[in-house]
Amino acid sequence: DAAPGLYKGVFKVTGTKSRTLEFPLELAVCAETLPDPKDWAYFLDLWQHPWAVARYHGVKPFSPAHYALLEPLLKELASGGQKTITTTITDLPWNHQNYDPYHTMVEHVKRPDGTWTHDYSLFDEYVEFSQKCGLGPQIHCYTMASWGNIVYYVDGATGDKVAVELKAGTPEHEAFWAPFLVDFQKHLAAKGWLGRTYIALDERSREELMAAANIIKRHGPGLKLQMAGNKRPSTFTGITVDNYSQAFRNDWITPEYLEEVRARRKAGNVTTFYICCSPLQPNSFTYSPFAEQQSLGLYAAAQGLDGMLRWAVFNWPRDPFFDSSFKNWRPGDTYLFYPGARTSARWEMIRDGIELNEKVRLLRAEGRATAELEAALKDLDLSVYKKGGEADFRKMVDGVSALVDAASRR
Repeated sequence: DAAPGLYKGVFKVTGTKSRTLEFPLELAVCAETLPDPKDWAYFLDLWQHPWAVARYHGVKPFSPAHYALLEPLLKELASGGQKTITTTITDLPWNHQNYDPYHTMVEHVKRPDGTWTHDYSLFDEYVEFSQKCGLGPQIHCYTMASWGNIVYYVDGATGDKVAVELKAGTPEHEAFWAPFLVDFQKHLAAKGWLGRTYIALDERSREELMAAANIIKRHGPGLKLQMAGNKRPSTFTGITVDNYSQAFRNDWITPEYLEEVRARRKAGNVTTFYICCSPLQPNSFTYSPFAEQQSLGLYAAAQGLDGMLRWAVFNWPRDPFFDSSFKNWRPGDTYLFYPGARTSARWEMIRDGIELNEKVRLLRAEGRATAELEAALKDLDLSVYKKGGEADFRKMVDGVSALVDAASRR
């Protein structure tokens, strides 16, 4: 509600022994306002991990107490314009790379006569809850190509859980997934979710991706396909992926790839980039300078990408307040939110970069993006660490941010 203008003041911090530090502040308020986060164009896809929340707080998964703890986390995520709901259609889609295992939200039961039933009650419950918290519209379902190729189902005669190895591309793999896809498509259509539900794959080979795409085409053509890929885009030439995220590497996100992206976007597909345990810079580790997180929004604006994916937002280690590392992953790699819906400065700076992205989008739409701003975006080089280090990186990001603000005040 503040009137546009430049506000100045002093922020005072009083510590022990009444020592006071003073920080001069200036706050420029523009006349324009951003849309609500749900209307931001930036495609943010941060994977959720509800089981980690249940374990940390000692509550039964998906109980009323669990949902009460999840609600502020998901609403905070929605405040950044989160476009996806992370769901699972098999146990351990990523094998055991997390402190807390991901379980399935869909139970597959094999009857004694060999036919299948599928229980979607938890899947429906979680999707509906996430939507009420502001997530979506896309629903991503992991996965038809799990790490380790193991799938799980319940033996209807004994009630036992059965684990079998099914490699993508084999008749056995299709025999398992085909009945599910047929039934799942009918269920999604009845719920009104079919057009925005994706079978999601993570870092799979061309053969695995092709197998999934072919099975979906034959048995669930109303479903879409999403993948985070860690190979050169040319590896997947000829396969239609409705939502594709490319691992952020300078030798993978090339001018040729970006030209392909522009063609894909004309067809209505989503194309993003992703960071995880790599690259080392820029990233959002606990020790990463804040300019790195800000740059992630600007990078998408500069390169014509739709947004960003990151593998976890609250995939907590044993005690995220005590130690932010987990196994071989770098500190902070597995989460941006802390228990109690406490955010991190890293998350705040990611969202700040997304807001800069939205400003650039609106300035371009209104014909107000200056030549200086467009030139700075064109020159935005996230490999500058190799040339001049952190100080040059911060200078570059601050310079682009200042040009966005200057254009906004014109």
